[in-house]
Amino acid sequence: MTTAEKIYRALKKKMITGAIAPTTILTERELADFYQVSKSPVREALRRLVAESFLVSYPRKGYIQNILTEKDYHQIQEVRLPLEELVLQLVSKKATKKELTKLLQQNHSDELDPYHSANTNFHLQLAKLSGNQYLYDSLESLLASAARAFILKTDKKTTTGTSHHQEIVEQLLQDDLDQALIALKEDLSQDLY
Repeated sequence: MTTAEKIYRALKKKMITGAIAPTTILTERELADFYQVSKSPVREALRRLVAESFLVSYPRKGYIQNILTEKDYHQIQEVRLPLEELVLQLVSKKATKKELTKLLQQNHSDELDPYHSANTNFHLQLAKLSGNQYLYDSLESLLASAARAFILKTDKKTTTGTSHHQEIVEQLLQDDLDQALIALKEDLSQDLY
């Protein structure tokens, strides 16, 4: 893994988890000093985060997080639904009953960070079972944005969706894709706002 990739991942994680305050101005020089590297890998990491809409660049001033609104969150959910429907279609064809059962057993977490919650873990593990890396990567990016939107909201409330998760898996185990899709829609309709 390159230095730029390590810095990119570290900064992205800090933004997703809220370790970097949304109003913090990030500069190449300060980050280079912090990571004890030249500005080149820092610049590369920051450009990538700008390209992924995590940061906004202000020339000669620095970088600041792209603040996500309630509207952004709802748009993320609109994009997630067809992607996750595709996930279920692929999982219903490829995943074994043992893999699906194991998914339910792993779906317990007391983690307060929404990106590492049982909910996020469940959806990413389902995507992994689809066998499609592009689908997994797209969903991972959307879930990261949804987690950031959740963290940036001041009066957070948690919804785990575990009853829907169990229903999704049970319907997949019974080879009932239509009912699994209905449970998925109910799960994603639980708004955090």
